[in-house]
Amino acid sequence: MILAGVITVVFLVIVYWARHWIVSGGKSSRQVSIAMFVLLTISLLVIAYIEQMDRSFMLEDTPVLVAMTTDLSLSMGAAPDPREHGDIGTRLQRAQKILLPIMNALDSSGANVMVGITGFTAKSEMIMGWDGNLPQIREVIEYSMAPGILTQPGSDIGAALQGVLPLFENLPEEYQEQETRKYLIVISDGERTLERGEIETALEELRTNNVKIISLQVGLLDTPEGIPVFDDAGTFLGFQDIGGQIYTIPNTETMELIAGDDTDTGIYVRAESINAVEDISDFLGIRMSALSTSGPMYTTVVSVLWFLSFAILLWFV
Repeated sequence: MILAGVITVVFLVIVYWARHWIVSGGKSSRQVSIAMFVLLTISLLVIAYIEQMDRSFMLEDTPVLVAMTTDLSLSMGAAPDPREHGDIGTRLQRAQKILLPIMNALDSSGANVMVGITGFTAKSEMIMGWDGNLPQIREVIEYSMAPGILTQPGSDIGAALQGVLPLFENLPEEYQEQETRKYLIVISDGERTLERGEIETALEELRTNNVKIISLQVGLLDTPEGIPVFDDAGTFLGFQDIGGQIYTIPNTETMELIAGDDTDTGIYVRAESINAVEDISDFLGIRMSALSTSGPMYTTVVSVLWFLSFAILLWFV
């Protein structure tokens, strides 16, 4: 989109420049305008090249298996007072804002990536088996997961971890006898209203199978969050009372336990952190090309291009 806009502006500048040059303009003005035009063209070509090279890559060539287990209990629909924090979204929406760029980076890397997704409340349920269609997986993450879609209430992270074990035990046949990199992303606010599944036992088994764990914690620690209630006109009425409780408090201890103490085998990441996407990308072994549209070189070239366009217009006004 940026490149299309720049090309449009450049085209209009060229048309104006050519028309004015034909009608009037001495030798000196032509020399200056030609120099500006050459610089403008070079800048445009550099931008086109950078955008073509703007992709991620994996540090290793081995296949990557990423399992996700997502908390879909009602507390994942919690949000702070929308009158003061209207743009922050629910806890699940904050997690989605982290997961979607990760999927984009995995997709653009061209690596051999397979993703499997489970959801959990009081028990774990399969949402999507192993699949390499990352655009489809992004749609599942963005549109098919919502708090309350699973029938059983409550939240049991132990059951979630136990439910992921069969996913890794039933890898696609082509991945069962080759070296792979295996990751698990646990997305939750950490609240555990049920304690049926054994967290420690599941974690031990996952690590025995060389599964590295990303504990993605959602939920503000310094701002009250609850399930917001709105009227038909969209006016905020207050927070829903669930079992006599209005506010829901994230449990950081559980999520830190899931990550473990060894940063080589597990990391704890807060979804509200500005470095969340970068931290998870680094752990997965994703790197962005040095020639990135988010990098300083791209910003500089775009600035020069706009300056030259503006300068050429002023030259003939």
